[in-house]
Amino acid sequence: MRDVLVTGSSGIGGAVAAALGERALTVGRGGMVRADLSLLSETARATDEVAARQPSLSAIVCCAGVFTLRAEHTAEGLERAFVLNYLSRYLLVRRLLPLLRPGGRVVLVASAGRYRDTLGPMDDLNLRRGGRGLRIAGRTQFACDLFAVELAERSPEAAVSCVFPGPVRTRVFRDATGVPALVRLLLDAVQRRVGTDPARAAGTPVALAVDGREPGFYGLGCVRLPVPERVVAGRRRELWDASENLVRNWLR
Repeated sequence: MRDVLVTGSSGIGGAVAAALGERALTVGRGGMVRADLSLLSETARATDEVAARQPSLSAIVCCAGVFTLRAEHTAEGLERAFVLNYLSRYLLVRRLLPLLRPGGRVVLVASAGRYRDTLGPMDDLNLRRGGRGLRIAGRTQFACDLFAVELAERSPEAAVSCVFPGPVRTRVFRDATGVPALVRLLLDAVQRRVGTDPARAAGTPVALAVDGREPGFYGLGCVRLPVPERVVAGRRRELWDASENLVRNWLR
């Protein structure tokens, strides 16, 4: 039974799916359920397809993501990196939470407390005026941190974790937008030299999804990390409310 949903069909997501074998149901551009997760309409359609295939889930592992230094907007008028790295995860989990078995797992592969709050005003999460720099990518990771803690508080029946895998040998820098070509090549070269193999990076999210480990913030090798005070005391509820407003057209 394919009872563990994994977003992302390459990189860490692909490695997680490979480790899970026949238990994995992948969602993404190249997944078993094909969807462009930078679009909320596609994300919503994908959750309907998952629900039609699976009456219940034991875990949801969100790995799909992108690195960019330039704000871009989708056909839905939303900032692409924010949707792909965070908001589609929010919508997917909100729609599929009723399928999650009691004690089921939600695992977000993100930064697990590495970034500060660069979200900016809650009424402009889509950066309507555009923007550049590390804030574009970093704020999406911080949003996942806030989401993990707030979801755990609101849904105590679910075991929620956030994982920082560290540098991993994927295409994330090679495919980055808004990064000068030479810098992109240099970052990719460094990542390939010092980064972790995706199969090893997948070990922590896999363990959290299926091995019954205590939920929380984790790093590579299932090392437990403290949840920073800036996350615990951060704008979790404000982000939740703003996210609800942004996805309201796609909630059931």
